[in-house]
Amino acid sequence: MSVRDDLARVAAEDLGGVTLNAALTHLLTEHRKAAVLAAYARLQADASAWTDYENELDEWDGLAGDNLGSEQ
Repeated sequence: MSVRDDLARVAAEDLGGVTLNAALTHLLTEHRKAAVLAAYARLQADASAWTDYENELDEWDGLAGDNLGSEQ
């Protein structure tokens, strides 16, 4: 079975009959999402790195209400 045939089967059976281009786009998007989630999991597995990440998020959240660019 060829890669094209495999993709056509996925497009037909798993993705509701979408085009091969749409199926490939969907699969690439899912692959990218999985890579991001895996990176977050690796980061979270390192307690020190995860704490640093959370602290940085808190710093950015603190800037969200600074009224920069608002017209008041």
